[in-house]
Amino acid sequence: MAGYWDEMQSLERRVDELMRTFLGSRAILGRKGFVPPTDVFEREGDLVIRTELPGLDPAKDVKVSFEDGAIVVSGERRQREEIKEEAFYRLETSYGAFTRRVPLPEGIDGSTITAEYKDGVLQIVVPKAVAELKPPRVRQIPIRTAAKAIKAA
Repeated sequence: MAGYWDEMQSLERRVDELMRTFLGSRAILGRKGFVPPTDVFEREGDLVIRTELPGLDPAKDVKVSFEDGAIVVSGERRQREEIKEEAFYRLETSYGAFTRRVPLPEGIDGSTITAEYKDGVLQIVVPKAVAELKPPRVRQIPIRTAAKAIKAA
């Protein structure tokens, strides 16, 4: 079984080298650190931001703020124990600092925003934010050609 994992690790190293060669050192996928999955959705007129932060202590590792018309979730997932490379077949857990920014509609009162951490999930509720969203105005623009204007449908 160890032979299989050695081959996979060797292949992964070769792909990383190719990516670095052709796209530069920042192009290595999966090597950016911890990026928590975040869902943004509407529930009964409220805007809900749900971020998965398993294993983090919200009092020590996570900060939620309302800055310049946006919700900012930042923090750090720290590696808790030293890992000896030879003891693992594969290590896929990401660690590091993170920041997620969700812009909000204009006129949101930051004092009404609430945040709750439960079972590894941070849920932020922005009351009545969806009602503040204004649908974009749509205007058809005619396209001119050298011969004549084509009517917009």
